[in-house]
Amino acid sequence: MSTHMLTLMRAVRETTGDVCEMGAGFYSTALLHWLCQGRNVHTYESDPDYHHYATKFQTHTHRAHKTEDFSDVDYGRHYGLVFIDHTSDRSANPHKRGEDAIKFENADLIVMHDTEPEHEAHYGYDKVFPKFRYRYDWKECKPWTSVVSNTIDVTKWNSQS
Repeated sequence: MSTHMLTLMRAVRETTGDVCEMGAGFYSTALLHWLCQGRNVHTYESDPDYHHYATKFQTHTHRAHKTEDFSDVDYGRHYGLVFIDHTSDRSANPHKRGEDAIKFENADLIVMHDTEPEHEAHYGYDKVFPKFRYRYDWKECKPWTSVVSNTIDVTKWNSQS
């Protein structure tokens, strides 16, 4: 599903610095690769097929990292933008998107996919939202995409800009 694309494009425009993509995808990896020219992009993926796809975009500024369970991600590093859309099906907790999003609390913006209320607890997003000062939800169609930040006021975003 490509419902995250408009929000992700806006987030790229609103940030500078390194980008972390948690989970490669046919839409997000290519989009981030082309929009983030001149920025360092780190794509982490546990699925061998998606990792192979991500390597097609590898350059000196875009790295595709193969990971087993996302425990080797540098969560302490400052990122301008983090995109969360991964499934770590090899771990004991296959849907730890929320848990991982919280680990990036020092990022300028965190964009998370599949955030509609019926999925919040499933992915652990219900624990993410209270940890951040600002929140924006793109709800034009499902699946929803949400953005959180402690530094950039995304509450003023709307679907038209």
